[in-house]
Amino acid sequence: MKRHNSNSSNNEISGVKMTYPKSTLHKLFADRAEMFPSSVALEFNDEKVTYDELGKQINQIAHYLWNQGLRPGQVVAISLDRSPELIASLFAILQCGASYVPIDTMYPDARLNLIIEDAAATFHIGLTPIKNVTNNVVSLSINVILNNSSNLPTIPLNVNVATESAAYIIYTSGSTGKPKGVQVAHCNVINLVYSMANEPGINETDKIFSVTTISFDAMVMEIYLPLLFGACVVLVDEDTRMDGKLLMKKAVKDKITVLWGTPSIWQILLDSGWEQPLKIKALIGGEMVPMPLAHKLLSKCDELWNIYGPTETTVCSFLTQITLKDDPITIGLPIANTNVYLLDADRNPVKHGDIGEIVIAGDGVSLGYLNRPELTNERFIPNTFNDEDHGNMYLSGDLGKLLPNGHVQCLGRIDHQVKVRGYRIEIGEIEHTLMSIEGIKTAVVLVKTDILVAFFVAEADISEDVDLMSLCKNHLTSQLPAFMIPQIFHEIEKIPTTSNDKIDRKALLEQLSHSESTKIYTAPRSEEEKLVSTIWKENLNIDKIDIFSDFFELGGHSIKAVKIISDIEKHTGKRISLPTLFEHSTIEKFAKLLQMDNDIYADCLVPLKSNGHKNPIFMVHGGGLNVLSLVNMSKHFDEDQPFYAIQGVGPKGYDDWYESIEAMAAHYIDAIVKVNPKGPYALAGFCIGGVVAFEMTRQLKQQGKEVSMTVLLDSYVDSSYFYKTLKQKKLAKYFQRTHRRLNFLKEMLLSRKAIMARINSKKEYLHKKHFNHDNNVTEQEKIAQEQFEKAVTLVYKIIDRYHLKPQDYKVDLIRSKNHPAHTLAPSHLGWGKVAKKGVKIHHIPGDNFDIRETPHDHVLARIIQGISDEKHAYI
Repeated sequence: MKRHNSNSSNNEISGVKMTYPKSTLHKLFADRAEMFPSSVALEFNDEKVTYDELGKQINQIAHYLWNQGLRPGQVVAISLDRSPELIASLFAILQCGASYVPIDTMYPDARLNLIIEDAAATFHIGLTPIKNVTNNVVSLSINVILNNSSNLPTIPLNVNVATESAAYIIYTSGSTGKPKGVQVAHCNVINLVYSMANEPGINETDKIFSVTTISFDAMVMEIYLPLLFGACVVLVDEDTRMDGKLLMKKAVKDKITVLWGTPSIWQILLDSGWEQPLKIKALIGGEMVPMPLAHKLLSKCDELWNIYGPTETTVCSFLTQITLKDDPITIGLPIANTNVYLLDADRNPVKHGDIGEIVIAGDGVSLGYLNRPELTNERFIPNTFNDEDHGNMYLSGDLGKLLPNGHVQCLGRIDHQVKVRGYRIEIGEIEHTLMSIEGIKTAVVLVKTDILVAFFVAEADISEDVDLMSLCKNHLTSQLPAFMIPQIFHEIEKIPTTSNDKIDRKALLEQLSHSESTKIYTAPRSEEEKLVSTIWKENLNIDKIDIFSDFFELGGHSIKAVKIISDIEKHTGKRISLPTLFEHSTIEKFAKLLQMDNDIYADCLVPLKSNGHKNPIFMVHGGGLNVLSLVNMSKHFDEDQPFYAIQGVGPKGYDDWYESIEAMAAHYIDAIVKVNPKGPYALAGFCIGGVVAFEMTRQLKQQGKEVSMTVLLDSYVDSSYFYKTLKQKKLAKYFQRTHRRLNFLKEMLLSRKAIMARINSKKEYLHKKHFNHDNNVTEQEKIAQEQFEKAVTLVYKIIDRYHLKPQDYKVDLIRSKNHPAHTLAPSHLGWGKVAKKGVKIHHIPGDNFDIRETPHDHVLARIIQGISDEKHAYI
C-alpha cells in the first residue's frame, strides 16, 4: 500500500485510508502470542522470553494487580528500567482496563511525586516502594509483584476494555511550570502500528532495539510495533545504551534489523567507529535531520526513514524514506488515516508553498490533556475542513510548508517550545521553576547552539551572601529532569523588551555574547586578593576573574587546585590543604586564609552537601587522598540527601600520617559519629577507599553500631591483603605477578593487538584517569602527578601492612564494564572472598572510570542514591 499525497481539497494533505482492528493492545498481543507461542518476543542480556511465556506472565501480573484493587479507568504510575518485567507490567495494567504513566527512573523525587499527584494515580510500580506518596497511592515493588503472582492463573482476565479508552499518559513539559499529561487511546496506537507495519514495514523475522527511556513516547513504537506483529524486541540496558561502541557491538551481535534513534544517538553510533554497513532499517526522529548525518547513515544502512509527530498525535504523524537526492530533507507524507492542514494565524489554509502551522487530524489525535480542559480546548479544536472527520485536530505549533513534490518541510517552532538533544522542552516550565525560587524576580530561558541558557533578575533586597547560581542549579536539579537544566546562568539587572513590551530574546542573546567578551567583575582590593587573583588567572587561563566567582564554576578541578595550592605556598610560605577550597572557593574567601598566621588544614570530613533529612552518605577518598574529584558527583544526589566526603590527611597533612588502615578508619569514624551520632551509617569508598570503608564497617559493627550500606566504587582487593605477615604478602604478590605474566604471554601469542594494549594500558590508564595526560605534560599536571605519587606512597605504606579479614556482611560494588586495569580480575574484583553475605554488582558503561566527568558523575550519584534509598526505605 504505497502512500501518495491524496489531497481531497486545496487545503488538505491526506494519508491513505486503511482499516485496522477495533481492539485493544493487550488483546492484539494475546492473539499474536497464540499464533507464535514459541517465537522469541523479548531478549534482555542473556535472557530470552517467548510470546507464550510473556503472555502467561502478563496474565499472572494482571490477576495480582486486580486482586490488589486495580480497576478500569484507574491510573498506574510505573517507574522501571527497560526489562521483560516492565513490558509484562505494561500489558497487565492495560488488561485490567487501567492506563499507565511511564516515569523515568532517573527523575528526581519531586518530579515523580508531582506526576503521580497530577495523574491522580492510585498505584505505583517501581524497583522499590516509595514513601510519603500522596492520595493514598498503593506503591508496589516489582519483585513483590513477581513473587506473589508466580502461582496465579495464566489465563487472561475477563475485563471489557473499549478501544477508545486511554492506554497511557505521557507527560511533556508545560509552559505554566507544570508538566501536562497527554492521554493516548488504544485505537490511536493501533492505527500507528498498523500504518507503520506497512511503511516502513515490519514482520516476524525482524529484531528491533528498545533503547528509549520509558517516559519518551518513542518507546511506544519500539514495543507495540514489533510485539503486535510477531517480531522480537531486544531490550538494551542503560550501560550499553550510553556507550556507542557497546551499542554498535550489540546491534551486530544480535543481528538487529530495525533501530530508532534521535540524530544525537545516530551521531554517537557513527562516532563510535561504525565502519561496516549493516542490514538495518534506520528510523530517525525527535529533531531536524542534518543533511551530512543523513548521507553518512545512508552509506551504513539499507534504509533511512524520517519520523515526525508530536506526543499529542501518537508518536508519528508523518514519515518518509530519505534518499541521497533529498534536498531539503522533509518529514514526508501523513501516515494512514491522518489529515494535515497548513494554517495561518487566523486558522485559514495558506496558499501552496506558503508557510503555515502544521495542524494534524485523524485517527492518531489523542484524547487531549489529562485534567486540563482549557488547554485541551485551546490546542485540540474541531476539524472544520473535513465533513467525514468528526474528531479534533491538533495545533502542533510547528511551522511547515508544502513542497512541489507533495512532501511537507518542517521549519521549526512558532512559540518558544524547543527541542534540545531530541527532548521537547517548554522553556516556560524551566522559567516558572526558576521564578518559584525565593529571591528570583523574573527569568527567561533561551537556547544557544543546543545549550540552555537561563537569564534571571534577583530581588533587590536579596542578601549578598546568597549564592544565586548554586541556588538556581540545585533547585532546578531537584525539580526537573537533567535534560531541562540550563548549562549557563546569567544574572542581569532587567529583562530587555521590544517596543510592544514583549521580551526581546534577540537582545538577550546579544547581551550574552557581549557579557562573555566584556564581563563586568569586582576587581581585587587587597594585596592578598591580588596575589590569589593572579595565581587563579594563570592556572585557569582566564583574563579577568571576579573575586566572588566560584573556583569550580570557573572550570577548576583537582589538578588545577593542586597547582594553585603549590603556587600559594611558593609565594607566601603558607601551607593550605586542598579541601579548604570547598569552603573558600572564591578569591575573596581564599584571600582571607592568607591573613592567618598559621598553616591551614581542613578536617578529614568535607561537607559537600550538608542539608537534607535523609540518612547522610559518607564517601572515603581514593588513592590520591583528596576529594575534589567528588564535587561534580555531589551535585547529582537528591536535594534532601546529605553527602560528606572523607579526605585522606592527618591532623597536620601528610606530616602526621596514620600508622595503619585501622587507625585511619578509627579517625574517620570519630569524624562521622559527630555528624550522625546514632546512625545508621551509610558508607562508600572510591578505589583504595573501598578497603578503608570496609574496615570502618567492621569497626562500627564491632562497636554495636548499625551500618546500613557499604558501597565500593572501582575498588579492587589485592590477594596479598588476605595474609597477615609481610613474608606471606610478598609471596602472594609474587604468585599474582606470575599469574599475570602467564596471561600476558598467552595474549602475546594470540593477538598482537592484545599485547600492544597490555603494554600501554597501565601507564595510559593512570595518566588519563588522574592527570588528563598527553605528550605535552603541563606544569599543573606534573605537580598534580607528584602530589598523587606522594599520596599513593603514603597509602600503600599502610595498606601493604593491612590484614583484610572476611566479614559477615554484604557489599555493593560499582565497577566499569571494561576497566583496563581489571581485565584479568574476577567480576567481583576480589570482594567475593571478603563479603560473606555476597556482593551486588552495579555496572557503569565504558572503559574509563572517571567520576569527575559526565556522564559518570551523574550515573554514579544516581546509582548510590538508589542503593541508599533502598537500604533506608524501612529504617
